[in-house]
Amino acid sequence: MDRIAPKAPPPELQVRAPQLDADKGPAAQAAEPRFAEHLAALSGKAAATEFSVQLDAEAQRFVAIWTDPDTDETLRSYPSESQLAYSRAVMAYLRALNGDK
Repeated sequence: MDRIAPKAPPPELQVRAPQLDADKGPAAQAAEPRFAEHLAALSGKAAATEFSVQLDAEAQRFVAIWTDPDTDETLRSYPSESQLAYSRAVMAYLRALNGDK
């Protein structure tokens, strides 16, 4: 199936803000290389991650984990460890109220 590219609006409807055409100030010029480095770092990490979802039985919550496949380092997990600790404490309290082990 062919994709149809979106059409650009006619020239009379195209609006360009004058500040976008102005010369960049010193702060913007200084920030550009750092921003480019940041984007390059993000694109490299995003391509080299593995995603998994696990069940934390004590907290009774699913945990999403992003890891670096080369080093097995955990890059990010959601919910955070502090949120899981809170959920575990709540579940332990509920089990104690019900007399469960």
